[in-house]
Amino acid sequence: MKKLLFLIVLLIAMAIGLVMTCPDRLAHYEALKGIASEVINAEMNESQVEETMASIGTVLAVNVVDAYLKSNLIVRDHTFYNVGVITYDGDFRMVSVGVFNHVFTIDKETAHQIIKDKLSLKNIIKTE
Repeated sequence: MKKLLFLIVLLIAMAIGLVMTCPDRLAHYEALKGIASEVINAEMNESQVEETMASIGTVLAVNVVDAYLKSNLIVRDHTFYNVGVITYDGDFRMVSVGVFNHVFTIDKETAHQIIKDKLSLKNIIKTE
């Protein structure tokens, strides 16, 4: 009986901890902006454009991603966690999950594909 009571109290404590440490929209936004910046910087480092043009292109691309995330990032709150979604190909796509005050994001390859396709940054980052 004591083990069952301990298990119930432990589960209740974990549930309260999950509810109290759910990250907010700003945490999702910052995490996604960080991964997008990494992808854009990596793309610019691989390109064969002049350093000044690469810097201008990076700033422009990061600003476009920033504006897109500010207007299109939706954070759906669930009781114990929350999920960040954007619209992609006419469908909602999960891009982040927040739990225990941490935001887990999509990987860099998926972020690169979304940035290239959805935001049409291929024309901004054009290397030719």
